[in-house]
Amino acid sequence: MIETHSDPIANSELSINQIHNIDVNIGLQRLPDSSIDLIIADPPYGIRYRSSSRQKKFTAIQNDDVIFADWLSDAYRVLKDGGALYCYTRWDVYGEWHQRIAQLFTVKNCIIWSKNGGGMGDLRGQYSPSHEFLIFATKGRHLLNGKRISDVWPVARDASAHYVHPTQKPVKLAETIITKSSKPGDTVLIPFCGSGSDCVAAKQLGRRFIAFDIEQRYIDAANLRLEAVDVVANAA
Repeated sequence: MIETHSDPIANSELSINQIHNIDVNIGLQRLPDSSIDLIIADPPYGIRYRSSSRQKKFTAIQNDDVIFADWLSDAYRVLKDGGALYCYTRWDVYGEWHQRIAQLFTVKNCIIWSKNGGGMGDLRGQYSPSHEFLIFATKGRHLLNGKRISDVWPVARDASAHYVHPTQKPVKLAETIITKSSKPGDTVLIPFCGSGSDCVAAKQLGRRFIAFDIEQRYIDAANLRLEAVDVVANAA
């Protein structure tokens, strides 16, 4: 897609289809009003999460000791009227995230991501955790593409050997979001890039993206995944 002067992103400080090593609040401040079609956010949940993977050792997630939601007001500002926000969270902090999001956006659904597999936790005194929540909210009236689907999405997690980030989400989840809530050529904001799954899905589906992350090692890993998309495309 050729960028023109009428495109607000073209006149911003941030490059398209790039992961920027920048704090989310600083990055959002550099985006023009009403310049984003879709936001996919996977912020630190505020649960002090530590990976229990036995194959890979990940450090603690930064900013995960509190509900880190002050970015939402600028997210609302940069989202176009009729745009959508999808924000991941977990059952034990869902109420707090719902409250923060509902102060600005219209919450439409709590989507259940069924991960088709359990976690660690209390192996004898707790049911095996096998789902996460995805808050679907809008700015104004947002129409979904295609036929109506359920708010329960069974999508298997990536194999642990393929994890480059402790809270990595499958590309297929982002593909569902992007397909239902955007069209080719739209701009997707990914304020917490992490493993880059959302960036990969956007690139594969012909959307533009702008992404932020504060940890360079995860940006490097995500860029390698994006380079692999180019290799496959060029080989086709």
